[in-house]
Amino acid sequence: MHNFIRLLKLCAPHYKAMLLGTFLATITVLANVGLLAISGWFLASMAAAGLAGVQMNYFTPAGTIRFLAIVRTASRYGERLVTHNATFLLLSEIRTNVFATLSKLNNVDLAMSRSADLVNRLQNDVDALDKFYLNVLLPMLVALLSVPIIMLFMSAYNGNVALICFTGIILIGVVIPALLSAKLTKNSHKETQLSAQLRSELSDTLTGLRELSIYQARSQQLNKCDELSEQYNQQLFIRHKALANSDGLSLLVVQLAMLASIVTIVPLVYASSMVNVELAMLSLFVLASFESVLLLPNAFIELPSVLKAAERLFTLEDKAASSQVKDTHVDVDENFNSQNHTLALNNISYQYGEQTALTNISFELMPQQKVAIVGRSGSGKTTLVNLLTGLWPLQQGSITLNNQNSVVDLHSLNNDIRASVINILAQQHHIFDGTLSENLRYAAPNATKEQMIEALSLAQLSPWFNELKEGLKTRLGTGGRNVSQGQSRRIAIAQALLKSPAILVLDEPTEGLDNQSKQGVMQAIMHIMNNASVLTITHDPALLAQMDNVVWLEGGKVVAQGSHKELSGAYPGYVALTTRF
Repeated sequence: MHNFIRLLKLCAPHYKAMLLGTFLATITVLANVGLLAISGWFLASMAAAGLAGVQMNYFTPAGTIRFLAIVRTASRYGERLVTHNATFLLLSEIRTNVFATLSKLNNVDLAMSRSADLVNRLQNDVDALDKFYLNVLLPMLVALLSVPIIMLFMSAYNGNVALICFTGIILIGVVIPALLSAKLTKNSHKETQLSAQLRSELSDTLTGLRELSIYQARSQQLNKCDELSEQYNQQLFIRHKALANSDGLSLLVVQLAMLASIVTIVPLVYASSMVNVELAMLSLFVLASFESVLLLPNAFIELPSVLKAAERLFTLEDKAASSQVKDTHVDVDENFNSQNHTLALNNISYQYGEQTALTNISFELMPQQKVAIVGRSGSGKTTLVNLLTGLWPLQQGSITLNNQNSVVDLHSLNNDIRASVINILAQQHHIFDGTLSENLRYAAPNATKEQMIEALSLAQLSPWFNELKEGLKTRLGTGGRNVSQGQSRRIAIAQALLKSPAILVLDEPTEGLDNQSKQGVMQAIMHIMNNASVLTITHDPALLAQMDNVVWLEGGKVVAQGSHKELSGAYPGYVALTTRF
């Protein structure tokens, strides 16, 4: 009920359009009921008058029927126009609300969420909420408005028939939907869960298709997707079967109610307590009156799915609100963005479940100092970089930025200040589907053409750039498909040069590059190292030789620290690790 009320609040900005749509839908139902009832009376009266050889007023009922037909047609057209427009307005409101929620989530919340799960919330759950007004709320409102009016007119003719009709309406509009809703609530949760799992697996399959082909695991992964798809289809079948059963039960109740009304009226006509032509009128009146509630079973079948989708999105919204309350950033003075920062890691420990990734890691990166981190795969290097980005939450210890004026916790800084101080150059750098200038301006939105060309030159990209016919307007393609891996890495370095951070973190900057590309990247890195403090993860001896200090990690612990020359002379294991190239 709480989520239902919150959905109603989302409808508030467009309540006028929704109320107008409800009014037109109600007019359509009432016009249809009146049209069918009066048509039954008119046909029966004409037949009776013909048999009796008497005259009757033809024009008034014919005019009334024509008027109701015009009203029904016009109101149906207006209702379709207004309700669908209101649906699109609500969909726009929901999408805006979801994107606003995502923008309020802090980096930790986003980084610790699976991207496929977020996509599922954006697509599947928003699509489910698209049905809220048209398929759920509108049928309920129409029933609440039209049923009392129909019952009022019917009771004026015969209370027993009105009671029979009202009982049938309660069965179709309340009892059957309530039973179906209770039955499908659990199914709806499982359906949403399977949908999220299926989207996640499909996303992983497409992303890792190359690796799956290399390790000949495509069939296994595809079978897993097929299995999830089959389970999801079974849940859809259960929902569609319930809808078909509700339609059948509703039709049965309508026919029984109409039959019971006829049985009730026939003795009255036989006893001359009721005019014979009213038998046809009331019978058709009862039949048409169920139009006011025929959509309610479907509304209650859709309701659990809608509420589950709303629950997931509102959970995200509550998380964003909670993050904003907790995310109290410290104030820093105007000199904070200077280059004189000492990055200090104090007793950092981190675990993935029961597995320990880092244990009491402590070291410092002084202003203008160059520090390298080496270690085998699984030693905790990537975890350390993820903690430095501020995208992963600290579990134990602290990371601080120290200068002469203050000591500030890195995770207490807002995104803009942290990005101005620390720049992360990841091993896998994403190139967006845009022009070269657009990609460079992600780092420096106000960069001039001259500044971008200079950054490209310093990143050793001048020979490539000079051959581009469209220059900075050259499109790089989705994921940077129009550039090589080495060029992509150097574009990232050009972004770092435009950003000009105080501290630059490099994650295996030369890994996976051919010798020519590696030399270009190395030259670009050397230029950056002249102007910033550098923390790099690398095993490249050429790069390690340029470092002031090397931190050697094994099993998430610091084995030794010192210069590359000192560690090479003292530890054979270090030599074996750094000469594997």
